[in-house]
Amino acid sequence: MRPNFPIIVTALLLAVSPCFAQTPSRDQLRRQDLSFVSTQLPKLHINFFFQLNPQDFNQAVQELDARIPILSDAEFNVRLAALAAMAGDPHTMIFPAVLADAPAQKFPLVFRWLDDGVFVTSASDPYAKALGTRLVAVGNTPIDEVMRQLGTLIAHDNPQWLRYYGAQYLPYQPILQGLGILPVTAASKLTFRTLGGDEFTLDVLPGAAPMVSTPAAATGPLPLYLQNSSLNYWFTYNAALRLLYFKYNSCREMPGSPFAAFADQVLSTIDANPVDTLVLDFRGNVGGDSSVINPLVAGLELRVGALTANPKFVAYDVIDKGTFSSGMLNAMLLKSLQLQGAAANPGLDLARLMVVIGESTGGSPIGYGNVSGFILPNSGLTGQYSTKSFALLPFIPTAPSFMPDVAVAARSTDFFARFDPVLAAILARSAGAPPAPSGAAIALNGATFRVDQGLAPGSLAALFGVFPDNVDAVFVNDQAGAIVSTSSSQINFVLPSSVSPGLATISVRAKGAEVANGQATITGAGPGIFVSAPADPSQPGAVLNDDSTLQIFATGLSGKPVQVYVADQPAEVLFAGPLPQYPGIWQINARIPEGVSGQVPVYLIAESMTSNGVTVRIR
Repeated sequence: MRPNFPIIVTALLLAVSPCFAQTPSRDQLRRQDLSFVSTQLPKLHINFFFQLNPQDFNQAVQELDARIPILSDAEFNVRLAALAAMAGDPHTMIFPAVLADAPAQKFPLVFRWLDDGVFVTSASDPYAKALGTRLVAVGNTPIDEVMRQLGTLIAHDNPQWLRYYGAQYLPYQPILQGLGILPVTAASKLTFRTLGGDEFTLDVLPGAAPMVSTPAAATGPLPLYLQNSSLNYWFTYNAALRLLYFKYNSCREMPGSPFAAFADQVLSTIDANPVDTLVLDFRGNVGGDSSVINPLVAGLELRVGALTANPKFVAYDVIDKGTFSSGMLNAMLLKSLQLQGAAANPGLDLARLMVVIGESTGGSPIGYGNVSGFILPNSGLTGQYSTKSFALLPFIPTAPSFMPDVAVAARSTDFFARFDPVLAAILARSAGAPPAPSGAAIALNGATFRVDQGLAPGSLAALFGVFPDNVDAVFVNDQAGAIVSTSSSQINFVLPSSVSPGLATISVRAKGAEVANGQATITGAGPGIFVSAPADPSQPGAVLNDDSTLQIFATGLSGKPVQVYVADQPAEVLFAGPLPQYPGIWQINARIPEGVSGQVPVYLIAESMTSNGVTVRIR
């Protein structure tokens, strides 16, 4: 009898089939991830299509599905992230790089977006030349276009969140390669620009490596907002300033330091000490559990009467582009409570109870949150989605960001000079910067060249524009200033000492005829400290230093009383007066506070106006 080979073979195949089960192809595995994003994520989100047309989303899904066979892993990953970002909810996202592989994928650089660009704040030793410089191009792509493309992966209600969060995407080589910004090579070309304007390109390899930072705590004191970054919350009391400073880095309990017990320490310190200034700093707080802070808020509410009985008392709510989610909600809550209290008690002056200061936030006052996380089944990419919508708090306006009452710029030169302009504005009780100058002749403080400073009578100013060679007069509200020097693009002059505060017209004349004019704000004082090396990011000041005193050279004081701060400590002023041989320039001598050493910031306050910050090395 002949054996039935088909039956035998079939039986054998069935017997061994577990060993020969077909392995899903790469494309099939990718479609598992795409299926989750396209079908499950919209179901999990509380309102995925709140501003997204489902047809547009489905078309994008189909286009990605068709391209699966030809995309690299990096290209596929960024396109998955872009699908999640289409919802327009900043809390809903897919991070387009595998976190487990992060050390090998990241350039050993840390970036920070400041008002004047993206700057390198930490770098490994081979790339230390980039410290303090501005990133201007990634490969052949200008940084603005890089950020625009990153914006397709990062849902954002406003540019602030893209600037904050996008800076954290920049070190990831696979993200930049997936977007087509960088070629797939081992090293990548990054181009930087120094403060002096010089550009250079480095070939940067990703990989974990020890990094050095600037400014560094080892060489001098850091501003308060940069200290203790590993702690979710901390506080300090400065007796000389009568200031209590609370920094809230993350809305999460700390093991071994329950927030309720911590809040008791803060409140006990307030009860036991005179407090003229209370600072609640939410900069860089991207969220967590919004209820963690409740014990502190409740305790402060009980003390409103005692605190406001002090006529010098002002509370400040500090925010920036990194204030997001529960961090922003907590900051808004404090302002909302103040506004509710003011509405309920019209006879009381509660305006100083909570002044919001800093930058606009990365989040919107209204939106979604309370996220849950997920891991995609094939790629291992992590993501999250919103499970709850949030209503607007009372008296908080609808806007793309929660806005400060007092806006303070965040410049690179301040950051690298260890200077916190927000704290300086708080100590000055600043009401905000005067209107920026305008016109064909832009008049700026002669020491700082900053548009957010007023011009003081008798101070040195600089006019920028296009001027003829025969300029012979500058008038401020029809009063003649004293010209110090002229060129085709800049005129240095001393403002008349009798010009009145307020909006002024600056008129540039040649042989009696006006050749350019502009508008600028005259303020009672407009302090500015001269910088000895303007191209140095740390801004070394025109400051002479002996064993116990500093001699500071500045402008914009106009005979007004001046306060000097060294490392955020008040310094005793020994002398302040003009230098007759140098019109418009003042010398201020101040005693160095005890215990101050290293590279430290120095700044001035006069007439509620703050100067720039400069650094000086104190032995």
